[in-house]
Amino acid sequence: MKNINQSGFTLVELMIALTLGLILVAVAIQLLISGQVNYRIQSSAASLQDSGIFGVNYVTKNIRLANHGNAGAMNDESLYGGIVLSNQTSGTATPLADGNLKSLKFGTALLTGTNLISANQHNDSAISTYIKSDQLVIMYQSPIDMFTCTGEKVKGPIKTNTDYGKGWYVVERYYINKTNGQNEANLNCSAAMFVANGETVPQTYQGTTISATDTLTNNYSTNAGEMIAKNVEYMRVQLMIRNSDGSTRTLGIDEYNALPISGDIKHRPAVIGINLGWLVRSSEKVSMVDKTSFVVLDKTIVAPNDGYMRHVYSTTVALRNGGLGDLVQ
Repeated sequence: MKNINQSGFTLVELMIALTLGLILVAVAIQLLISGQVNYRIQSSAASLQDSGIFGVNYVTKNIRLANHGNAGAMNDESLYGGIVLSNQTSGTATPLADGNLKSLKFGTALLTGTNLISANQHNDSAISTYIKSDQLVIMYQSPIDMFTCTGEKVKGPIKTNTDYGKGWYVVERYYINKTNGQNEANLNCSAAMFVANGETVPQTYQGTTISATDTLTNNYSTNAGEMIAKNVEYMRVQLMIRNSDGSTRTLGIDEYNALPISGDIKHRPAVIGINLGWLVRSSEKVSMVDKTSFVVLDKTIVAPNDGYMRHVYSTTVALRNGGLGDLVQ
């Protein structure tokens, strides 16, 4: 019989091959895990930017229109005032001064209630341990055919050789809308439109008919409106004012409303700008996120250590239609 030479792996060679294979598998798994972690980080950062940067830009675009259609300085007594701070009446003097929403109604009922106006610590924030969020209500006359924050079409002014008509007025309420039973919230906006007193009615535009002046198309105080930025946990609003001596300062809405009206001081000062601050949360959890204290303008918010990325976005809006150099004497 002939001897047959057999060849193959020795036990040592097989063990070495298996070890190298396991090392390669471990490296591949590590790369996969690292890639998933990086993806979550990038996805979380992108969601922060979407809600923060783009949300801020969307809000400020309409806020810059505040008080368009009115002349001069505005405060809590300005009819159709750009920053809505009062209902039908305002102040503490006798008799009471007219408010920003004077004569405005929904249906046949005059507008009343705190949900109609800008307010301090008015709405629940995302997490119960946070202080409540502020609410901002603005008003403007549409300068062109445009859309409200909820996507409704607004009629702009008509200017021809034979016809002239003012644009419709828009009221927009920006607030934090908390999700029931969850530690989540979004930045929402509800809106309504109306035709100013003295204008011709009825008016119809793009399927919307307004039959009476000073009458809102819907009740923006009870309408949830539309979400304009996701995972916004807290909102802070400050008013920039110009005092009667020309100096300026920044106040919370509650501080502005508490300014005394007595003696020689007959009116609250002019509002010339707004500071806005948001605390925004990422859409996904990310490991090794341990920052829990955030300063939103003048308020400190302590967040839970729950793994979400958070970031503060803020902006200052000068109200160019509010008589920047004008005073309320």
